[in-house]
Amino acid sequence: MIKIKAIMLAAMVAGSLTACAQSEKNIVATEPLNAQQLGNYEWYVRQATDAQGRTLADFSKNPNVKLQFNNGFLTVSGGCNNFATPYQLDSRDMTLTLVGAVAGTLMSCTPELMAQDTAIERFLNEIKFRWVKNNDNQPKLWLENQQGDHLILIGVQSTASKYGQPTTVFWEISNKTRACKSAQGKKECLQVRDVTYDEGIKSSTGEWRIFDGKIEGWHFNPKEKQVLRLKVYQNKSTNSREQNLIYQLDQIIERSLVK
Repeated sequence: MIKIKAIMLAAMVAGSLTACAQSEKNIVATEPLNAQQLGNYEWYVRQATDAQGRTLADFSKNPNVKLQFNNGFLTVSGGCNNFATPYQLDSRDMTLTLVGAVAGTLMSCTPELMAQDTAIERFLNEIKFRWVKNNDNQPKLWLENQQGDHLILIGVQSTASKYGQPTTVFWEISNKTRACKSAQGKKECLQVRDVTYDEGIKSSTGEWRIFDGKIEGWHFNPKEKQVLRLKVYQNKSTNSREQNLIYQLDQIIERSLVK
């Protein structure tokens, strides 16, 4: 099992990440960190450096890598594959324990994303972390492994904490867009269709249709066909039926390269 130290920071000391990483004087223990606090945010990797302050190249290929702590599971998404493992958090000694092996999907993507996946899995599977949470308006988590490598993550309030529990849909996304009209004028829109699964096996697909909205946490790639699992939230603060649905990527279920 992997044990992760979680320590709260009162404030990040101004200066370079290298200076912060190498100075134990900057670490101040405050109130305990609990699972709800972790789960209220989606944690995005923003910087990755080694013990000498040099950039870890494999983590810089994709800025959408995200960590989430929900229902006793740590999940990592945003790259080619998704990883998940159960965890236990002890708020008394601020220890987070990953329970068992890290499970991941087995999709194949570009060499850059595959290299990033390997780096993330190694970071989760083989090393001990120290966690630090920055206590300001935008919280940060600082992960340090036994080799002195560091990840800095920025916390963004989770959509579920703002809008409540979502519904889940599966969409196949075409690698080709179509021209459509919006309030801002003409633009290129996604082509999507509903996918139904029966006990994990694809059982049916709907008709292709135009989608002119946004899928949070996902970017269109004309070189890939993808099937996405989406969380759909209702924003009750707007009166528009078409604008009150928020679509957020939960997981990429299938992806295939298109020549």
